[in-house]
Amino acid sequence: MKVKLDLRPRSMVEAGGKRVNAKRVLLVILFIAFLMVGGVTFALTFLKVQGMRADVAMLNDQVAIQQAQNAKMAVEIKRLAEVEAMYVSALKLLQEELPALEFMNSIETSLPLGVWVNAVTMAPGRATIRGSSYTEGDVVEFAKGLLQGGVAATVDFPVTTRVTRNNESLVDFTLSCMIRDLASISAGNAAEGGGER
Repeated sequence: MKVKLDLRPRSMVEAGGKRVNAKRVLLVILFIAFLMVGGVTFALTFLKVQGMRADVAMLNDQVAIQQAQNAKMAVEIKRLAEVEAMYVSALKLLQEELPALEFMNSIETSLPLGVWVNAVTMAPGRATIRGSSYTEGDVVEFAKGLLQGGVAATVDFPVTTRVTRNNESLVDFTLSCMIRDLASISAGNAAEGGGER
């Protein structure tokens, strides 16, 4: 058995026991610093993750709202496309049929009693009227009435032929007319109406 004796004076032994070990102190300080840095890093990371989760939830909500609005917009675009198709077909019908209807109305309003129409041939911007009358003067009156009606831009001089049918002397005639662009007429009337206000 070995026994170790310290023969130094007691005051020296007590002073030696109180000596600070610098390596241990440095090691403890480094460990505490590591724990503090790790704790702060963990806390900041936790807060950042919570903030990112809140941002992700907000973005998911915005995506859901955008998808709902996208669905509504798709339905609205489809509805507007149907409305546009209806307007396009109505405009096409007006462009094709309105001049003919207006010209027929002009024929009806300017037709004298002694004149009747046998056939009307229409092409874009032009019309040809074939009919009969008792006198050439009624045909000329009919041509003047067409010109004054506003739908016909020009009326050519009537081509007439004297014929006999059922023991009656009649005049067969052919009138060629240039028809006005009704869209420009209605736009001009709208501009004039706007100026009057």
